[in-house]
Amino acid sequence: MKRLTVTAIVVFLICAAGSMNAQLLKGKLSAPKKPTITYDRVDVKKVTIEKTEIEFVFIVDNPNTFGIDDVLADYELFLKGNSTATGKDVKFTIPPGGKSELRLPLEINYANVFHSAAELTKAVLGGAKTIPFKLDITFKIDLKVLKFEIPLSVEGELPLPEISVTPSAPKIDKKIKF
Repeated sequence: MKRLTVTAIVVFLICAAGSMNAQLLKGKLSAPKKPTITYDRVDVKKVTIEKTEIEFVFIVDNPNTFGIDDVLADYELFLKGNSTATGKDVKFTIPPGGKSELRLPLEINYANVFHSAAELTKAVLGGAKTIPFKLDITFKIDLKVLKFEIPLSVEGELPLPEISVTPSAPKIDKKIKF
C-alpha cells in the first residue's frame, strides 16, 4: 500500500512537471522578469528653518503580471559631501504590470549639515538658495527563483530655508511738547 502511494505521488509530480513545461513552451507561464527602477524627481513637501521634508520619487516598471512584496532598500544621503541620513531595509511593494511610483520620504535637519544655526543663517544671508545632495540607494528584490539588486546614485540640489530680514522701523513719538 505504501509503495502504491509513493508511485502515485511520483506519477503526479511527473505529470505536473510535464504540464508546467508545456505551458512554459507555449508562453502561458514565463520566468519572472527583472523590473527596472529609475530616479524621477525629488518633491519638496515642507521647508522650515528647523527641517525640510522631501520625497525622492522613483519610477518602477514591472513587466510581470504579479506584484512584488518586501522589496528592500538601503540608502545614504549626502549633503555638502557629508553623510546626513541613512536607512537600511526600508520596505516597498511593487504593483503588477506597468509603471508606478516608489516614494522614499526623508526629513533633513540642516543644523546637522551646517553644525550651527548661525552657520546656516550666514549661508542663506550670503545668497545660498540650495545645497547639493547625493543619494546612493540600492533596491533588493528576492523572488525565490530570481534574486537581484538595483543600485542607483542620484545627484541634485535641495532648497535651503528662506530667511527674511526686515529692519524694524524706529519708534517715533508723535507728541510734540512745547
